[in-house]
Amino acid sequence: MDDMAESKKTTLRSPAVRAKVFGVKVYRGFAKLGDLADISKADIYDQKKNPTGTQRDLSPAHARGAYEYVKNSDLGFWPEVFLCARKRDVVTFRPVSQDLPDLGTLEIDSKAVKDGAEIAISRVDGNHRLHYGDGKEIGYSRVEKLVSFCLAYDLSREEEIQLFKDINDNQKPMNTSHLDKIEVRLTPEEELKRRNPELYIAQRLNHDPESPFHGRIFEGGKKPVGVDIPLRGLKTGIEYMLSRSTQLPHLEDAEAQYRVIRNYFTAVKKWQPKPWSSPKEYIMLRGSGLWAICFIGAQVIDRALQQNEFKATQMLTILRSGKDWDWGKKGDFKGLGGRGGALEISNRVTRKLQDANRISTKQLFDKIMAEDSSD
Repeated sequence: MDDMAESKKTTLRSPAVRAKVFGVKVYRGFAKLGDLADISKADIYDQKKNPTGTQRDLSPAHARGAYEYVKNSDLGFWPEVFLCARKRDVVTFRPVSQDLPDLGTLEIDSKAVKDGAEIAISRVDGNHRLHYGDGKEIGYSRVEKLVSFCLAYDLSREEEIQLFKDINDNQKPMNTSHLDKIEVRLTPEEELKRRNPELYIAQRLNHDPESPFHGRIFEGGKKPVGVDIPLRGLKTGIEYMLSRSTQLPHLEDAEAQYRVIRNYFTAVKKWQPKPWSSPKEYIMLRGSGLWAICFIGAQVIDRALQQNEFKATQMLTILRSGKDWDWGKKGDFKGLGGRGGALEISNRVTRKLQDANRISTKQLFDKIMAEDSSD
């Protein structure tokens, strides 16, 4: 093989634009994800082995998620991968003409990049997207899809790590409730009920006029006045409830589960009306308090269904059979936070509830689905 043929084989070429962004010299172009993975490496920080490293440790789960997204999405998009050429001689920019000096072809010497022990092109932002892209890991085929990239050059190591910090500091995480709302909008109702029943139920509680949560659940974006319960928080609580209940899983449809759960929250509002009218003074509708009433709901609903009952009036009777608790910020559950605190609150409350005779939930599904309204 002659030198020219060998050069073509070991050179990554990409149409590119040369520019200066906020004082940083960069090339911007497009290339196959697998090729970008080949010519770049992550400089992982280790306080003992690599104290000058710039990158955080890899999360395999995050990397797998990125890989599955790019492999399985017919329509999708990623922000550009951000790389840094630490060795200037591995990169060549060839302008198309003297009239267009910043438009041309970027050439990266793949062989020179791989030969040295030091990292020639580092990954500033995009390590998780690139990690499995080269196809070298067993079970992960090479990704040949085109992605955009930005390649910085003439940066010191300190400047590179400063940019890494700036990129991650300035990225405001998207509100999780907003992400859940997007999933609701993109997923057909019947599919959502099967795939994500807790999200289906949580968003139904917001939009059903007969729900005690009607109009009070925050779904992302600009927060309206009076909307004080995050969709993600309620969704998580419903997930806890469904996982703890022995009877709700017997109901064959998320709509039936929803009607029972709506009735339970209606009973909770009648049992403890003050937190609903003055939510900032009580813990019931936020954080561990919200999750606690969901954990409590699993037991209350089970007791009701085992008595062949599912209406709010019967669940209210069960709730009132126990102790009258103080749900205020400085009340009986002060200092109990997180999921563990929610479980402790639930255990305290449910231990005081009076037992009732329990019977099978057989045939409840048809009866619930025939019921159009709650008490």
